[in-house]
Amino acid sequence: MVIADGSWKLFLYDPLTGRTVWQYSDGQQDVYRIDTPVDGILEQNKECRNEQFGKKAGEWRRVASIPTGLLRSSHLLQAYNDGNDRWVKRWLNDSDNRAWRSSEGTV
Repeated sequence: MVIADGSWKLFLYDPLTGRTVWQYSDGQQDVYRIDTPVDGILEQNKECRNEQFGKKAGEWRRVASIPTGLLRSSHLLQAYNDGNDRWVKRWLNDSDNRAWRSSEGTV
């Protein structure tokens, strides 16, 4: 059985994470697309932010939950591995990335 999304064919499905890998072929080359559901992460981050609202920050607090694909594609992982704390802080504090934050305030 072939599962398709337009011209894309399902190549791999992970039932644990919901991640899907799709394949498209134009006869000359194959292209792969990876879809990762993030609704659960976004909802969990929102709940964590709401729980922490108004509470004093301790010595350790999780500040974000970020899907692996975004961690890599945004270069956040590379910056972290390179010790570029300034770039990591700027990315985490950017309002465009607020949905990935699990606590309020600045890093």
